[in-house]
Amino acid sequence: MKAAVMKDARKMVVEEVPDPIAGPDEVVVKVNYVGICGSDLHLYKHGLVPPDHIMGHEVTGTIASLGSGVSGWKQGDRVWLSGGAPCGKCDHCLREEFDFCPNRTSIGMGRLPGGYAEYIKVPPRFMIPIPSDVSLKHAALLDPLGCAYHAAFLSNIQPGQSALVMGAGPIGLFVIQCLKLAGVTPLILTEPVAARAELGRRLGADLVLDPTKEDVEGHCSKLTREMGPEMVFECVGIPQTVLDSVSLVRKKGKVMWVGFCPDEVTFTPALWFFKKISIQTSFGVDSRDEVHHCMKLIQDKKVAVEELVSEIISIDEVPRAFERLLKPNTEVKILVGF
Repeated sequence: MKAAVMKDARKMVVEEVPDPIAGPDEVVVKVNYVGICGSDLHLYKHGLVPPDHIMGHEVTGTIASLGSGVSGWKQGDRVWLSGGAPCGKCDHCLREEFDFCPNRTSIGMGRLPGGYAEYIKVPPRFMIPIPSDVSLKHAALLDPLGCAYHAAFLSNIQPGQSALVMGAGPIGLFVIQCLKLAGVTPLILTEPVAARAELGRRLGADLVLDPTKEDVEGHCSKLTREMGPEMVFECVGIPQTVLDSVSLVRKKGKVMWVGFCPDEVTFTPALWFFKKISIQTSFGVDSRDEVHHCMKLIQDKKVAVEELVSEIISIDEVPRAFERLLKPNTEVKILVGF
């Protein structure tokens, strides 16, 4: 089969590799779509996966074959694959703290091979069925939708509260939609790329600002009776927006750090101390229940999905797409289609 294989930092090669074979308690899935994620770009840029590893964790497909001992599934079933699966047995799992499972296994992030390939082999616990009225293409965006839904849920934001969303990438645009469904108003978005900013406006932002050209603090103040937004969702993951998120939130407000920032951030706590703010991080999807809820949002057409797909590329185009995405671009979500 064809696969995009990592060789070193910023070196990915499309080559023929052996087809996976389902062993006991394993399933081989024919990949239909896999999304290129920001975390993939980070792993690619810095070479943070072993040589000859296949990345890609936002996968949908159909079951091609099943190993012995697998029950409840059949060939041809349409499935979404979780990027990581807990063991279900440790103390953290028994407390439903699945993100902290020390035995958690991931696909496409250095352990099990991922979905930048025609086929992928996984244990059944990675799979969630896709309803017949949800397309495989739309289900491929469940990961960023799940991250956004989890952040909105953790924030405990209430109808009528104000919020600022920083960044109109896939997660930021889904946060906008989740907050709109929750009755948040006013809902403000900051995004310097015009195409993404316009998409954020269409998907529900009441005010969209270019942080490189406009007075974000001043506009937020005017819309919130001079107090500032009650919550700020940082969905960019760079040091400057991390710092700005805390500066922009109102006194006694809450900041949700949703964008993954791998860089060191230097700050002075005293500048925030008297604001009595709270800061909470949010990462990934918390549970299968959240995934099912997000699947239902797509099924009921309560969130826009198609609008976020910028382009569908072939497996042969993946290395060039990674290099392109490391430079300034206007893309939202690129899917690899098979």
